[in-house]
Amino acid sequence: MKIESVKAYPLTQKLHKAQVTSQAAYAQVSICLVRIETDEGIEGVGECLARFAPAAYAHLIDTLLSPVLVGSDPLCIAELWRAMRTRLSGRSGGILFEAIAGVDIALWDILGKAHNAPVWRLFGEMNRTRVPAYASSIMVDEEVVDTANQVMDMGFRIIKLKIGGVVRTELRRAEKLRETVGDDVELVVDANYIYDEGEALYLSEGLADLGVRWLEEPIDPENRDGYLRLSRRSRVPLAAGESEYTAHDFADLISEGAIRYAQPDVTRAGGISETRRIAALADAFHVRYAPHVGFSGIVCIFASLHLAAAAPNTYAYECMITPSAFREQLAANPVGLYTQVEDGEVSVPGGPGLGIEMEWKEVERFVER
Repeated sequence: MKIESVKAYPLTQKLHKAQVTSQAAYAQVSICLVRIETDEGIEGVGECLARFAPAAYAHLIDTLLSPVLVGSDPLCIAELWRAMRTRLSGRSGGILFEAIAGVDIALWDILGKAHNAPVWRLFGEMNRTRVPAYASSIMVDEEVVDTANQVMDMGFRIIKLKIGGVVRTELRRAEKLRETVGDDVELVVDANYIYDEGEALYLSEGLADLGVRWLEEPIDPENRDGYLRLSRRSRVPLAAGESEYTAHDFADLISEGAIRYAQPDVTRAGGISETRRIAALADAFHVRYAPHVGFSGIVCIFASLHLAAAAPNTYAYECMITPSAFREQLAANPVGLYTQVEDGEVSVPGGPGLGIEMEWKEVERFVER
């Protein structure tokens, strides 16, 4: 089998409602899809994170990665991954690494189809058909009581609260949320690295009294020593990783005990190949794996669920609770949606490869021209 073509689709959508985190209000989001066709009629689809300027990702894929791929055997994923990596001079990361992630996901889709097996079965690890899901997220501009009640009605048993203001104010929001959901619902809190170390420690003390399971990205992701210092003093375990690209990036955070929950995003962290390594590294140090999805699309969800189904140390998959055309309209058989949660869990795809049935006419509607 040989790769005949590689095509990138830069997509942008306007959201029904702006999504507000501590960093910004997102009125629109972007992704970049990758479609790989082979000479045997098998094709694969992948997704790059590409939050902004998706056309730049498409240009990189078309001009820099496609020449490495066309004519090659798509089943030799590790060889192709390394070949793409050598196109980057310098440290791993950035836009090119996110572009590689999209290609890698598409290659795994092809591999699964070639063997008539879902991707998660190719890993030879766990055999889950359902995985726990957490509701993401009650945003920083939302009143917690009404949203929390809606989320519980959807069937969730784990809820994420986004915070980003004055610590005392945010602790009051967290207290109100705990009062609303009771003790049987788990809470996780995400600060999107808005605080300094002192504020984060003060915050963690209040959250510990509320039984919060994790405090996510409390400080700047580049502050590696700060994560270690904070983890040694915080009574709430720390979670992080959506900003990281490789297993090497995670090595110190995991091995030194700075985080207890690793959250790589498959569309940023080098695709399925590298994200598997991250999850395995975390498992070796008894750190839980919680795949990040964020504002990504349906291909990211399919890939994340395959990884979550297989990894021994999976905690829960991030299930977004707001409408998105990228999650709901680009595939004929979407999975992992908030409308599909039952008893706090979602089903794992079972078809060959990723198991996704793309609606390419719908994809074309969102292509940047």
